[in-house]
Amino acid sequence: MNAEHKLGIRFNDCVFSEPAPLAQWSPPRCACLYTILVADPNWAPKPYQPLYFGEFGNNAAGQLLEKAREFAASLPGKDLFVAVLPIPFSTTAQRWMLRNELVWAYNPPYPTPVGENVPATELARKLEELERRHQEETAQLRLMLFANAHPRSEPLRPRRRFGFYPASENAA
Repeated sequence: MNAEHKLGIRFNDCVFSEPAPLAQWSPPRCACLYTILVADPNWAPKPYQPLYFGEFGNNAAGQLLEKAREFAASLPGKDLFVAVLPIPFSTTAQRWMLRNELVWAYNPPYPTPVGENVPATELARKLEELERRHQEETAQLRLMLFANAHPRSEPLRPRRRFGFYPASENAA
């Protein structure tokens, strides 16, 4: 066994801890990403297929244990494993972004639902953007309505008729 094999399991550029059986695993006390894995000989270089990628903040490992219980109930007879990537001093948004990249890259059978764990700051930013666009569109609409209600006061030039003129009109 080489030294790199003992370091952990790699997903993209992230090196997670060595997969540990779920029953014997204890969560870290710092913020981290985690993956719930199942043994699968078709996966290489290590025979573990990621089922789910998640994240939790400091001392919030209860979320991981709850999710692991859900998987254990839905996959009876399968040995589940957990690998973690500690990311101390990271923000929730940073962890969500990295988790979403891993979900996109590995397409696990149990992906994180879209819209789950959207930060409040992100929602506030989107709301402000929508309000700004609404105000711009309302102002444009008011300008168009004003322009139609108050047409220009330029006098219209008499237009020349088109077509064939009778001989009597040509003289005029």
